[in-house]
Amino acid sequence: MNISIRKRLLFSLLSLITVASVFTLTKNYFDTREEIQELLDAELAESARVLLEISAHELYEQIAYEAQRESGGVSEHINTHIHKYQQEIDFQIWTANGRLAVRSEYAPTDILIDKDEVFGDRMVNGERWRVYSVSDEHKTIRVQVGHPYAARDSLSSSISIRLITSFGIILPLMAVLIFVTVGHAMQPLKNIARQIENRRFDNLQPVDTAHVPFEALPMVNALNSLFKRLQNAFDEIVLFTSNAAHELRTPLAAQKVHAQLAMQARDDKTRNEALKEVVNSIDRATHMVEQLLTLSRLDPEGSLCSGKNANLCHVAEEQMSEIGITALAKNIDLSLEAPKDCLVQGEPVMIGILIRNLVENAIRYTPAGGTVTVTITEEHRHRHLIVEDSGPGIPETEYEKVFKRFYRVNEGNNEGTGLGLAMVQRIIEIHRAAIQFGKSRYGGLKVDVCFAQAQTA
Repeated sequence: MNISIRKRLLFSLLSLITVASVFTLTKNYFDTREEIQELLDAELAESARVLLEISAHELYEQIAYEAQRESGGVSEHINTHIHKYQQEIDFQIWTANGRLAVRSEYAPTDILIDKDEVFGDRMVNGERWRVYSVSDEHKTIRVQVGHPYAARDSLSSSISIRLITSFGIILPLMAVLIFVTVGHAMQPLKNIARQIENRRFDNLQPVDTAHVPFEALPMVNALNSLFKRLQNAFDEIVLFTSNAAHELRTPLAAQKVHAQLAMQARDDKTRNEALKEVVNSIDRATHMVEQLLTLSRLDPEGSLCSGKNANLCHVAEEQMSEIGITALAKNIDLSLEAPKDCLVQGEPVMIGILIRNLVENAIRYTPAGGTVTVTITEEHRHRHLIVEDSGPGIPETEYEKVFKRFYRVNEGNNEGTGLGLAMVQRIIEIHRAAIQFGKSRYGGLKVDVCFAQAQTA
């Protein structure tokens, strides 16, 4: 299932923002309630002190007046009018003899709190109240104030609901903004996709990276690198196909000529010689096709499997035993000089193809009665496969050219296909080995292939 990056970012960012906001809102909710409680306590204390200052003078006069009256005088009820954002504060004013002189409408008739300048909680008519008390310096007047917790909680809840409501409005708006912003940020990638989609199949030019975002640049560079490799591969295929068609045309034409000669022959000897040439031409074409198929399997980019080893000596022995018949037919002295075991990093099948092609080339270009020697040596962390012959050798100026497909040093020699060393080079590249040409001890060509030592567990 393909997940949209846009939706993934939207979900991820909204999830993170929601979690962070819920945490922040929760903390702010409790912090706000605590601050409101502190603020209301301060308001409660301030109201008590204001009442104390305002009522002190009037209460002294009232106390003197009440002293002249009969005992059991009646307290006055004072109604307070508050703003909708204010808290209604109920109060009591007591005299020194413990008499309630004045109280607000909803204040109880009994004392609210025993201690002065201390906040406290108490139940009044079934409600929980927050109360506070303060007296003058002579302890002749005592003002006590309070209000229900329900009013305080209502104010806190109102403020908290406003915070939560604002978040509920902002979150969808943020979702829309994130969706639009991410979509705008993804626009360069959409442009790249359209640019590639509208291309012809044979257009492997690199994608323009001028306006590609930094984060997408590695992907586009990798894509351009792939285009370059594909272009090289297609060029190789075109060249390979054209060269193969050209090279196969020659043996096919020769087969046709020899077949026509066999049909026109008037005696058995001429016919048999023509048919023999047809068979030889077919053998050469078959050999070329086999090499083409082998080379095509080596063409795709590949790398050697790590940890895979091959016994170079055993592989060489197997190949030499198969090629020995060809050397014997030309009376060529074919020999192998190698230790008992020699492990290298590599694929045995590919190394076998490499050895067979090098030895076959040496036999092919060595005159009858000559010498071909295969030597395997060990040197520090490297292993060397050396093939020497007594043939004509290769000029130093031709060393780089012999690896080209269908290239032959001696164009007059129709035995070769010009593909053997191309396969050798590809196998060497896969194994990260090295190859050198030189002059052999027999005066012919010396080929030295250097492999890495086998990996041990």
